[in-house]
Amino acid sequence: MLRRQRKHLRPLPLALAGLVLGTGLAVAQDQTHTVKTGDTLWAIAGQYLGDPVLWPEIYRRNTDVVEDPHWIYPGEVLRISGSTAQAPSVPTQDTPAPAAVLPQETPPTVAVQTPVVPDTAPSTVMVGRDTVVVAVGLPADSVSGVLNLSARDTAPSDMSPLFGTSRRGQQMLETLEAYTQQPYRPLRRSEFYSSGFLSEDQKLPLGNFRGPVSPSQIAATTSSASVALYSKVALTPPTGGAYQVGDSLLVVRIDRRIPHYGDVIVPTGMVRVVDVSRPENVAEIIAVYGPIRTGQQTLLVEKFNDPGHVRPVPISDGVEAAFLESRDLQVLKGPQDVIFLTKGKLDGVSPGDLFEMHRMPAPRPDGSNTTPEILGVVQVVRVGDHHATARVLNVIYPDMPAGTPARQVAKLPS
Repeated sequence: MLRRQRKHLRPLPLALAGLVLGTGLAVAQDQTHTVKTGDTLWAIAGQYLGDPVLWPEIYRRNTDVVEDPHWIYPGEVLRISGSTAQAPSVPTQDTPAPAAVLPQETPPTVAVQTPVVPDTAPSTVMVGRDTVVVAVGLPADSVSGVLNLSARDTAPSDMSPLFGTSRRGQQMLETLEAYTQQPYRPLRRSEFYSSGFLSEDQKLPLGNFRGPVSPSQIAATTSSASVALYSKVALTPPTGGAYQVGDSLLVVRIDRRIPHYGDVIVPTGMVRVVDVSRPENVAEIIAVYGPIRTGQQTLLVEKFNDPGHVRPVPISDGVEAAFLESRDLQVLKGPQDVIFLTKGKLDGVSPGDLFEMHRMPAPRPDGSNTTPEILGVVQVVRVGDHHATARVLNVIYPDMPAGTPARQVAKLPS
């Protein structure tokens, strides 16, 4: 009787067949799927059962092969139909990823250099771009040294599992290695030119930036035109002066004035003169630091003295200065912000010097005093006679008000 009835049954769609299989009814033939790279139970259920939501049915039939439905591996053979292993549809907790599928990482080796430090070396925390000088509240003879974290001094790591063996992957790997394996430099040319300085009430030989010209044979300019990298622009030299082809000039805006220290000079870009045959010289934009607009001014660049790959050396009798103002007047300080200090070249400050910013004890309204502590570390990138321009390297407390004491704690070797 059962046989006769089955003659009149239509073949079930795959989705319904999956549901019938879940009830334990037998089918005529087993169906299997060999897992390939990129497969998921969700996708396999959509392919064979017509609905990816039915993936628990496939997992339930393969609990002897699949420990966790989140992890299936190429080469595993999954039963789509046929005999069923008894197990709950979904595990009660995730199984952690097997160690075999994760790339093995070797902890990087850190090269430690122990500098010769005077007995009175200050306790400090100095965090540089790829250098950390550590001496947190320890006596001078406990200074641990300079931790050189640059790629030049660390054991190479095998990053090929991240990029694969394809040609494109190897190109990406080579690009990353070229970027990360740069030797340490305490000062960078771009920071020297882009950070700005104070005029110290000196009369600067400023030319005038007239704006873009297109094509370069036309001297007329418009104030609304945009200026981008490699644009041709017009400018005029200072009164009584002249530019030459090949001269590099900073384009600057004159910001506010700080009493006793002069105007704040903020670089917005750099140009190179290409034509001086007319009163309005033509130059090409070769660097952009900020918005370059008509009406700004030009100034011959100073020479950048590259100190090489040397590292700051701790000192014990450093210059005592104070935080004057931020270049951009932001209240909270962050890494790479530009600030000005009250001591300069005539006081013994040089590019590359490291200064700690300190909070000193001060009375509170409740009668107690604030705790003396380090607020952050800055590095001098440019010096005038009576001031220094510095970049913030490390921030412990971002609130550094004007007048915060700054102590010179390291210098580049001379």
